[in-house]
Amino acid sequence: MSPSPREQANAAVLEFLSQRDWSTQTPAKKRILLTFLRLAAANGYNSVSMRTLGRELGVRAPSLYSSFPQGKDQITADSLLWFTHGFAQELLERVQGIQCADDYWAALVRFHVTQQIGSPEPDLWNLLVASDKVAGFLGEGLREELACWQGLHEAMYAAAAEEMGLAVTRQAIQAIFALLDRAAHWSAWDGTAAQLENLADRGVALSRSLLVVSAGSGPGTWPELSQHGTTPLIAPSIL
Repeated sequence: MSPSPREQANAAVLEFLSQRDWSTQTPAKKRILLTFLRLAAANGYNSVSMRTLGRELGVRAPSLYSSFPQGKDQITADSLLWFTHGFAQELLERVQGIQCADDYWAALVRFHVTQQIGSPEPDLWNLLVASDKVAGFLGEGLREELACWQGLHEAMYAAAAEEMGLAVTRQAIQAIFALLDRAAHWSAWDGTAAQLENLADRGVALSRSLLVVSAGSGPGTWPELSQHGTTPLIAPSIL
């Protein structure tokens, strides 16, 4: 029996994750990356220099270069990739084993919404990726890897929609992402776990409404995964 669309999407994410091994990352490097993400998310990317990062960590700025010889550019790249892989790994763990496509969709959305509302890092990720499209300050390899993850993430939603019997375009999935990526702005979260759950439920309801409205009656236009359930490293461009 051929793997289902969701199984293929999950397998593609698993292959993406297998291409990097973060287990060798030292505690010191992890602390630097975490601190960089926290400062950049709170104060803005341009506000973080090697000096301000060193001050926050309680070390002299030159000592940071022993871990990241290329300075801020390398820290930015590693922090974006580390966050991306952590996000992908946790998302995959949340959806693996779910039998029903509708529940799979709900799990995708709930994770997306709670991450956007509960953590500032996703907004920073979105901002840097969007800014790079204009300024082109990220390296080509990094840009391709981040684009690959974006394509795989969207393909998980498309797979769930397909199994729910809905033909969706890439534009429809991106419209849903635009809604979910702005969750922190439309939610007015009060900081409680109970309201966060309610907001996640709202995100599921809103996304389903948009999905049904956007779904077409013809075959979907999502690119097929390979026979091994994987996608190329560089995700197909969005039409």
